[in-house]
Amino acid sequence: MKKIPVLIVLLSLMLLLGTNVATAAVTGSTPPKFEFPCLLSNAGQGPDGKNARAMINFQAASKAVMIYETNYWYSAEPLPSEIAKYKTIIFAISSSAKGLGASGITIDEEVARLNKVVAEAKKLKIKIVALLMNGKDNRGLAGSANEQSIDAIAPFADYFIVRKDGDTDGKFKKIADKNKVPLTYFETGILDLPGLFAAMFSK
Repeated sequence: MKKIPVLIVLLSLMLLLGTNVATAAVTGSTPPKFEFPCLLSNAGQGPDGKNARAMINFQAASKAVMIYETNYWYSAEPLPSEIAKYKTIIFAISSSAKGLGASGITIDEEVARLNKVVAEAKKLKIKIVALLMNGKDNRGLAGSANEQSIDAIAPFADYFIVRKDGDTDGKFKKIADKNKVPLTYFETGILDLPGLFAAMFSK
């Protein structure tokens, strides 16, 4: 029997339940405003860029504002030469051996690409949003592929959206405080992220 992805099942249940589902806690900074066009991408070749795209496209709150391939696009591994048309890049930070293997690259090569993309984004004054959708257990130890991906993006972010239990060591808060940029914590991505995305881009 073909397995149905858990994310799709949960999203389908939420659509059936409609707007009566209470959102989980969102704390920290009020989402600042960002401009279209927006690129949603990965940092680390993990699955969370696609997961975020699914949330945006399924949920009424976000898809009413973010219209796929009209004002926002998805690319798993954009090159520096491909980002000039965007005003905002959301990096979903996650890494997996499966994703790296499918792309045929190492984490060192992925980080090198991210460094170039971030440098070009800063040069072009494109805003960077760092998104962490998973908890601390998924981050791994210091020096892990996930941590290297975080280190490639977080110091240059203009805004952080972080799952609360993914920052138990305070790493993201320290960077946000040091760089004086806003940070918003969420507890349940499926419930909280669509509204956050909508708030970021609504006029």
